[in-house]
Parts: sequence; structure tokens; C-alpha cells
Amino acid sequence: MAQVAACCAKIGLCAAAVCFAFAAAAPASQAAPQLNVSPSGHYICYGDEVLLLAGDSGTQCVLQNLNLDYRQWLDDCASRRIRAVHVWSFLAPRQKQDGSVVEPRYGYVYPGVTPWARRRGGPPAADGLPQWDLTRFDEGREPKKHYWPRLRDLCAFAQARGIIVGITVFFGWPKHNTPARPDWTFHPFNELNGGFLHEDKPIVTACQTIAEPGREVLAEEWSESWPAAKKTQWVWERFADKLIRETQRFGNVFFVFMDEHSYPEGNCGEHFLRFFKRRGALWVDWERRRREVDFVMTETFSAEDKNARAVSAFYKRPPRPVLHLEGGPYLGDGARKAMWTFLIGGGHYFYHDDAGQETMRTGIQGYDPHVPGGDKGMQRRDWLGYASRFFNEGLARLDAMVPHNELVLGGKGYCLAAPGAQYAVYSPEGETIALDLSAARGARAEVQFYDPRTGRWRAPLRITVPREGRVELAKPDGRDWALRITVAAGSAAHAPAMEERV
Repeated sequence: MAQVAACCAKIGLCAAAVCFAFAAAAPASQAAPQLNVSPSGHYICYGDEVLLLAGDSGTQCVLQNLNLDYRQWLDDCASRRIRAVHVWSFLAPRQKQDGSVVEPRYGYVYPGVTPWARRRGGPPAADGLPQWDLTRFDEGREPKKHYWPRLRDLCAFAQARGIIVGITVFFGWPKHNTPARPDWTFHPFNELNGGFLHEDKPIVTACQTIAEPGREVLAEEWSESWPAAKKTQWVWERFADKLIRETQRFGNVFFVFMDEHSYPEGNCGEHFLRFFKRRGALWVDWERRRREVDFVMTETFSAEDKNARAVSAFYKRPPRPVLHLEGGPYLGDGARKAMWTFLIGGGHYFYHDDAGQETMRTGIQGYDPHVPGGDKGMQRRDWLGYASRFFNEGLARLDAMVPHNELVLGGKGYCLAAPGAQYAVYSPEGETIALDLSAARGARAEVQFYDPRTGRWRAPLRITVPREGRVELAKPDGRDWALRITVAAGSAAHAPAMEERV
């Protein structure tokens, strides 16, 4: 509660009741900063900071591949002032121990892990290792050997570096069940692998079907006589409950349902929303559940200019932080513009560090030193850091800022503003930018351009806003640039123009 109160005090808003409501929703740790929603409802409150998240993604790789150096990844993010990362809770390796099937993005048979323990004998699973025992978790003390210590270390290491962790829960990507895309073949719930489900359909639904939505069964003693749907429910509930218990102490974790709704959720959506909320966890899902979730995520979309989606979601009610978790472009200038157009619309952007980059092995899998030709794809991580610093270190009034694209005259850019106090502008192209600063007419202001390619500020220009409010500025060049305008506190409107008047 102390951290949330500090957040409210820093913002300077009368929102104690709002902060208290979010603080009460999650058990607080006195030792750790707590993650909440900001008083405006649009941004993230972490300890005494208000943040607009420009985050990187570890996709399924971080918790799937024991050789992947997630600590180096988090250090690289922290050194760039990236304040959030996103991972999947699990995806079973889709490979065979004899090397006859190898995932192309890794190029070799890597040491894989899931939340559940393997049996100590018996027939092999599809990957050639012992089948899973879904009544036991993969416990242990060594993050390089077991799932649960790896997850704990990931969250603790991130917390120590001021990084928020989003974790996608469900369903381990069982989606495709065809010879060309045999995702289900390797899933732990498949009866071939020691599970209890049989599925013939090309798009899997059994894995998302539970017996009694609205009633929890995890406290019951496991029975082999249960129907498959009850076993599914019991295993998912036990997994979800353990995820929450293992991560709550760190105060920096939120959970995402499915990550993308590209296949059926079955009858699990409402059940697990309430399951996580009942335990004080921060829950993220799509727009149709806006009223009940803590954050809203967009659907997957790959437009280069993402501003319209961000602005539309920002103004929906009730207010919620809006997260973009997946969707290209994944390389070139378009990737940078996708980040900035969404962020300047007040949305939280996570770069989906997955396939579609320069090579099959460019991205998060580059943090596995055994991947042949692996490349970390650091350019996008650099760009995320530059954007994060602009919004989180360069804007003093972030929680009061809302999209105001109408203030960019001629429609040649995008604006996030607290009119009359502070303006953030992103101009994708053009040599000049014209702005309507009527709310600050006659006031003194500082204008400063920011290079989204290098993270460097240009020398500031001090101006007095003219009485008509229109200001036209020459950009450093015709490429994309960001711009910050800060109005001097207490400078009177309608003041006489000064010698540096624009």
C-alpha cells in the first residue's frame, strides 16, 4: 500500500480511493514494489513510478529451453531501460531425442522442460523421453535443470532490475493436429505422452474443455476414474494456482489469457478469469472482457501504423491499460514505427521477438549459445529502450496525458498530451510539423526533438507560444522523429511574445 500511495503522490492526483482499490486486489509485499494500474486507469504503476511499457518478448523459448540464458537477456533489457518483458508459461518441445525431428528455430535437440515431471520409467513420449506425470510438478533447486526454480529465478532476477514480467497462461499451444503442424503430438495432455486426452480434430479443443466451469476442483484428491474434462480442469487449476503462489512474492508479475485468440478457448475463459482474480493476480484478456480484467490486450494484427487501434482502445470505457503483445512487422523501419505509433496512442507495446525477423534464428533464441547462426536481434531491443526512456524518463506528466492527434495539424503525426502542460509527438515523415498549442498560448515552453533510432535528444529550443496557438517546427530531417514540448510551470497565457517566439 505504501508504494501505491507514493505513486499517487508523485502523480499529484486525488486518487487515493482508486489506488487503494488496486492495492487491495493483490497481496502486498513490504519488501517488493507492487504492480498496479495508475490512477487514470491507462498506465502502469510500479512502486512509485508511472510507466508506459515498451517491452520485449521471450515467447515460449525462455521457459522452454534450459540452454537459453534468460539472465543475459534481462540484463540486456535492463541496460536499455526496458521495463517489461513477456513470456509464455510453457510449450512442450516439438522434437525427438534421436534428432529425426528438430525445431528449425533452434537447429538442434535442446534440453526442454515443462511444468510437470517426467515418469521414472515406462513407455516413451513422442519426443523419446519418458512420459509426463501430470500429478507431479518439475520441482528442484537448479534453474538450469527444472521448470519451477527457473520461473522463480526469472521473476526474481527481473524484479532486481526493475523489470515487470507478463506471463501467458494456457494452453501450451496445442492448436494444430495435422502431419504438417503436429503441435498436439508433443503436448503433455496427449494420451501418447502420458496424458488423458485423445483428439482427432485438426484444431484441438479437448485441451480447453473443463468439466465444471464456475466450480473449482483443485482441492479434490486426484482420481483415475474421473472423466477427461475433470482431469483437464484439475491439472490446469493446480498449475494456475502454483503459478500465482510462486510469483506473487515478487510483486512484478501479471498474467495473460492465451496471448492470442487464434483458436478456441473452450469453456475456460470466464472460469480462469475469476480463478486468477480471486487470488489477487493481475489478469489480462481481450476487449470483450474489458469490464472484468485489469489490462486489455489487442487482437494480433500486423499493420505498420498501429496508432488508430491504440487510440480507439484507449478511449473505451472503463479505462484500462491496453497491451499489444503480438503482430508484425518484425524487422526494418516498419518495426520501429509500429512501436512508436502504438505507444504515442497511449498503448503498451511488446515487441514479439519471434519468427519473421532477418533469419529463422534471429530473436530471443539467439540467447542460446548452442543455436547455429543464432542472432539476438539487438537492434529492436535498442529501439525499445529508446522508446521506453522517452516515455518513462522524459515525460513528467505521463498519467495525465491522453491521445490528441487533432493537435498535429494536417494529419502528419500523432500526439499524446496533457494540453497546456506537456506534449509528446511522433512524426513518421515530412520535413516540418505544425501543432495547435492553443491551450498554452502566450506561455513559455521548451521544445526538444528525440531520435528514435539512437535515443539522443537534440538541443532544446525555448519558445513563447503565439496568441493564435499555431507552432510550426522544422524537423532535423524527413525521417521519423519524436518531439517533446514542456510548458513552463506558472507561465501566464496571453503573455507578450519573447524574442524566440516561433
